[in-house]
Amino acid sequence: MRAGIGDTGSGSGPDTGGGDGRSSRINWSFYGWRMLPAAWVIYGLGAAPFYSWGFFLPEMLEDLEMTRADSGWAFGIWSFCGGAVAPLIGVCLTRFGPRPVFTAGFLAVSGAYYLLSRAQDRWDVLLYFGVFAGLTHTFSTVLPTQTLAANWFLRWRASALAFLLIAAAVMAPAIFYFNNVILDRGGTWRDGWEAVGALCAALGILSFLALRNTPESMGQLRDGARSLDQLKAVARTGVETLEYWVAKEAVRTPQFALMVLCGLGYAVPWGVLANHGRLHLQDVGFERGEAAALLGTMVLVSSFGRASGALGDKISPPRLLGIALALEGAGMALLLFVDSTSEARVALILLGLGFGMAYICQAATFARFFGRRAFATTTGVRFAVGAGFGATVPALTGWAFDSQGTYAVPFLAVAAVTLAGSVVAFFLRSPRKQSPVAA
Repeated sequence: MRAGIGDTGSGSGPDTGGGDGRSSRINWSFYGWRMLPAAWVIYGLGAAPFYSWGFFLPEMLEDLEMTRADSGWAFGIWSFCGGAVAPLIGVCLTRFGPRPVFTAGFLAVSGAYYLLSRAQDRWDVLLYFGVFAGLTHTFSTVLPTQTLAANWFLRWRASALAFLLIAAAVMAPAIFYFNNVILDRGGTWRDGWEAVGALCAALGILSFLALRNTPESMGQLRDGARSLDQLKAVARTGVETLEYWVAKEAVRTPQFALMVLCGLGYAVPWGVLANHGRLHLQDVGFERGEAAALLGTMVLVSSFGRASGALGDKISPPRLLGIALALEGAGMALLLFVDSTSEARVALILLGLGFGMAYICQAATFARFFGRRAFATTTGVRFAVGAGFGATVPALTGWAFDSQGTYAVPFLAVAAVTLAGSVVAFFLRSPRKQSPVAA
């Protein structure tokens, strides 16, 4: 049998699927369920570098005499390098599995963040954060996490993705709070990045101890199913293609190109705010603590969006993706015009809900369109294609502010791309192979 629905191995535990593959009975002895809490902590705390960058940025700009454009380039290079190596990460995930990729990624990136804490000028920041951390952080973040869920679950894939990816949103307010405490108690941004480096090293050890690559490696099948026939019954309900896709075929489809646009629609606004969010809020009159609380609210609310992404187990993920991008685009546009706490909260809630839902639905749609075998590599290629935009948009946003004194043009342009992605998502249909081969 070719890999795709269940690969190889014998199942364990009670029957988890009825004749139509839609039984809601859950095999709680399945190791996938027992592994999820550890994976949740790993992914949630692994988001600390992303949220810490924007938070410590004002102090870094002052201390290192950097401009906002400099910070945008640093974040852009970080994003570009992370996207550029994503196809390699996809190959590593397919060949070696998520466990060693997580472990090596966290241990490597911990050194980069320690070096960042010793930066003396903008060039050190560009090298240590932009290049060193950029080339290693993606090995320990979203792509391995999504692959882990796709490897272990089929019927409950969207729910598993939602549970795992909600972790970063739940952890973010605590990360913002902890970072604010460091500064309030006389610490510096250097102390903050030392703490981030130590945290990443600890997560690398936890990844090695707690995670496993596939259910087949433990003599089980996805969802804890008892037989391959049960998994095939689930696949026939439409949650995953029955065709055998490989990455080089998938990336040539129109659906892949359109999904790249949708990916830019949800990721670019989040990246722009990661770099410029606190700066923009302080520009319009909020204090540091208020800005931290508002950004924490945005990320926390995204947890509800991520949780709603679990509806992708029952509703078409592309349709949910369209709704999510519409919310996120509206929030991005509104954020430009806020002048009160209530207005800022509304805009950031829309952004958080939309991003959170899109975060789950994008991955669920890829898995539905192209199957487990091609998931990691096709997603990695999508990250690489979007890397150029992720690299330049934060920098151009900073340059626009430095030259014009306003975020108007970049914020509205980003909102327009996101809303265009919303329209595209509503009309997406599953691809069909010219010469289909059953998975």
